[in-house]
Amino acid sequence: MGFPDWMEEMDFNFDDFQFEYYDSNLSSYFNNNYSNFSDDFITYLDCENYNTEPFKKVFLPLFYSTIFIVGLLGNAMTIIVFLKNRQSMAMTDTIILHLSAADILLVITLPFWAVEAVRGWIFEPFACKLFGAMFSINFNCGIYLLGGISIQRYLSIVHAVQMYNKPRSLVVHISCLAVWIFCHFLAIPDLIYLRKMKTNGTWKCQYDFDANSAKKWIIGLRFVNHFISFLIPLTIMLYCYFMIIKTLRQSHNIQRKKEVRAMKVIVMVVAAFLICWIPYNVVIFIDTLQRMGVIDRNCAIESSLDIAIDITSSLGYFHCCLNPFLYAFAGVKFRRNLLQIFCDIGCITQKTVKKYAKSIHRESMSQCQSADTTNSGL
Repeated sequence: MGFPDWMEEMDFNFDDFQFEYYDSNLSSYFNNNYSNFSDDFITYLDCENYNTEPFKKVFLPLFYSTIFIVGLLGNAMTIIVFLKNRQSMAMTDTIILHLSAADILLVITLPFWAVEAVRGWIFEPFACKLFGAMFSINFNCGIYLLGGISIQRYLSIVHAVQMYNKPRSLVVHISCLAVWIFCHFLAIPDLIYLRKMKTNGTWKCQYDFDANSAKKWIIGLRFVNHFISFLIPLTIMLYCYFMIIKTLRQSHNIQRKKEVRAMKVIVMVVAAFLICWIPYNVVIFIDTLQRMGVIDRNCAIESSLDIAIDITSSLGYFHCCLNPFLYAFAGVKFRRNLLQIFCDIGCITQKTVKKYAKSIHRESMSQCQSADTTNSGL
């Protein structure tokens, strides 16, 4: 019949009722046919007043469509620029290329989830497993590749490791491949348990756990995701950038202006990650506490959490739209190559390219005083 998960956890016995038919208006049906039923079921009927589906049908398609367009265009442009200049790609460029690929594959899945919010999962059952796993893989890849960029900058600035020779370049490719394999491993639960199921008369792509262990599975996966998909990469980024800032402040060979500039970029990168992902993880943690019984459950709180999860998760997905601007569009070398592509396709004139190239050249020369940072290619 597709009752909510929280009703399955109660002691309410559905077998006490002999259903002749299922009316979409459950409240009217049972008021007309049964005068005595449990308080738990009355609670379910009351919760119909807190239905969040109308909100999801409007908000999710609009926001997912925006992320899809912006993320697809931004990351596609990043890939085109780097592939066109692949012979001069540095190590950070390689990681950004993988990052952009992961972000594109992630945003490609969003239109399917937008359709599900409006009409339910109208696609084939195998598509549920495929796009669910695909979303999980590229979501985790994006976060861990951000951590990889942090490690590369940490090594090049704090330990002055030169990252442009071929042996070390091979290490980057192997590291990126290892990240992809690891994220495929994390998607195994999606491939196994995601199914096309009918819930409240609508087909949904959702997890199908055994009724006796569903709560344990959900809570377990929540804590695993908190730890693996947020706390580990966050710790990596904070440590790396803290050491980078500390090194820059103690250095006497880097100009003060350049030091302040580098610190601003670092703060911007960390702030974007925190702003996009902390709200979602806080809301999910509160929802997990409620499922564990630490927080009392009621319709108002559950509906508010449901809406909050949709909003904060969308904010997290928006982070993949910011990556091209944070890691590529802010780079001198990238802007020069991008302008040249626009010139090649006739969007701007060569005169415009030369005009901006002069200012870019001056900016680039000011950055060349430290070999540690110029090897990033940004």
